[in-house]
Amino acid sequence: MSTLRCPSRISAGILVLLLGFPDSGHATLEESLPSYHWSYDILDQLRLRGYFTELFMSNRPFTRGAVAKSIQQVAREIDRAQIGVTQSDQWLIDQLRNEFDEELLELRGLAGNNRIKLGFTGNLDAMNQSKGLEDPRLIHYGVLNGGSRLREGLRSKISAGIGDNLTLYHTLRFDRNMKDDPTYVGKFFMGFAGFTEQAYLQGRTGRFQYKVGRDFIAIGPGKSGNLLISDNARPFDQYRIDFVAGPIRFSAFGIQLDDVALDSVIVRGQGPMNTARRFINGHRMDVKFGSWANVGFSEIVIYGGVQRSFELAYVNPVNFYHGVTLNDEEALGRPANTFGSLDVDLFPSKNLEIFAEFLVDDVKIERANSSDLEPNRLAYMLGIQYANPFRIDGVRIRADYTHVANRTYNVLFNPWEKHLHRNRPIGHFLGNNFDRFQIEASGWMTRDLQVSTRYERLRQGEDNIASAYNTDYLSATVSQGYSENFPFGTIQTSDVLNLSASFVKSIDLRFRFDLRVAHVQNMAFGGRSGNQLQMIRVGLMYNYDRLLGW
Repeated sequence: MSTLRCPSRISAGILVLLLGFPDSGHATLEESLPSYHWSYDILDQLRLRGYFTELFMSNRPFTRGAVAKSIQQVAREIDRAQIGVTQSDQWLIDQLRNEFDEELLELRGLAGNNRIKLGFTGNLDAMNQSKGLEDPRLIHYGVLNGGSRLREGLRSKISAGIGDNLTLYHTLRFDRNMKDDPTYVGKFFMGFAGFTEQAYLQGRTGRFQYKVGRDFIAIGPGKSGNLLISDNARPFDQYRIDFVAGPIRFSAFGIQLDDVALDSVIVRGQGPMNTARRFINGHRMDVKFGSWANVGFSEIVIYGGVQRSFELAYVNPVNFYHGVTLNDEEALGRPANTFGSLDVDLFPSKNLEIFAEFLVDDVKIERANSSDLEPNRLAYMLGIQYANPFRIDGVRIRADYTHVANRTYNVLFNPWEKHLHRNRPIGHFLGNNFDRFQIEASGWMTRDLQVSTRYERLRQGEDNIASAYNTDYLSATVSQGYSENFPFGTIQTSDVLNLSASFVKSIDLRFRFDLRVAHVQNMAFGGRSGNQLQMIRVGLMYNYDRLLGW
């Protein structure tokens, strides 16, 4: 019980604190747009159609103020006839205008000087999910346990401005779906689980944006997953600094991950006796080439240990992490796990997008001993989107392929360097040792109704990030060489058809229907094959915000 009461006291304390600021300013401009917000999909559709070219689409979350400024820019382009607007384009732009109307008023100087925003977002889902998805090795399609259920969730929200360019934000999440989530770390009370999902101070000074607290991070142009850092894991406790100068954006951040218990010794009232602390440092450069190309370079390092903390060599935003790691591991015995990624998002013409992401975990170059025979730990994603095919307004077609090699995100030594946070993959939600091909068609039938259908073929090997690190390559000699099949080990293959529909009753009231059926071979790696109704879901989302201004 105390676990859920504590955040409530925090919320009340924050509210009292905020009311004590006599000069509170614009409450929402520097507020992050959480990764689950519906407007990201709308922005992605409109970017494909030639709008919102100034946003760095592969580096999220956005602030509400940044989106509002982009809406203003789109309005100017339309007024100057710089871009042609179709009927469905206008439907989507209207949705964004209605969602960000308060921020647009603030930008025009028509809102009150002192404002606090209170609100909540509620979800209600009726769901039936196949029992065949409960195997802990099958992370795909979400991680909820199977069965029929009706679950509700609630997110409370408090946002307030301190001056014109600083926002304090807090979100509590209570959700009965987490009762069915085998990866959940926390306490249950009366069937509910709860935790502080977002809690940060974020501001802007000139070209610099800065943040301290808990929030989402998502990097990469992928439409159904990201390779380096995604929103699959719980939001991160972090510090972050962004610098924007025209077509260039530089980001640097530090994250404290959950600790890892090194043994089973538990001290009553204190927890595990021996734990390893875990950290991530990262930096990224986004570069725009006009309105037709966005290129991003990223590097992160995961490190930790019994007595380690943030290290200045990695906190340094312009240091080369991999070089530091190579030297420190050899000279000081302090290993770390580095990742590098390159992503490209091309818009060669209006209505056409080509995107790719390439991630390097480890590449073996030498062939001096058996350990050098370890297969490379790599991942890549390739995709294409096309809007309004055959001049059918409102339709979008997407195809993509994702390949993540076995052992990627995993480590042989030091389990605290695994690419996991609170039991969930930090990178792609499917983990590693899989490939997936998807093709999807979606379209707006009316101003309020969007329907989509997607086929995917997923091949998933039995090993994953949480598995013991496979060392079969050590049994071979350099002269013999070593190779292995992909995916590695026993494979489950799924051919899946997804059908979805969403109905926008209003900006704050939305309904959704999802149906997923599949033919699965070697189900749960147990040799069985057959057809499977994997999920049927009917859900609604309601959002309420109240601005207190004076």
